[in-house]
Amino acid sequence: MKNIQAIFIMFIWTAFSILLLYLLEAHIYYREVVWAICIAAALLFVHMVNMAIYFNITGKEPYKWFKSQ
Repeated sequence: MKNIQAIFIMFIWTAFSILLLYLLEAHIYYREVVWAICIAAALLFVHMVNMAIYFNITGKEPYKWFKSQ
C-alpha cells in the first residue's frame, strides 16, 4: 500500500513540475542553451525529489522482494 501512496504523491509532484515548466514556456525555448541547461537541471531536480519521496514513504519495504521462510 505504501508503494501506491508514494507513486501517487510522485505523480502529483511531477504533474505540478510539468505544469510549472509549461507555464514558464520551457517547451518553446528548449533550443536555447541557457534554457536547455535550466530545463535539464529542473528535470534532474524533479527526479531526485521523486526518489526522495519514494524512499521516505516506503522506507525499506521496496527492498523486501521475498518474505523470509
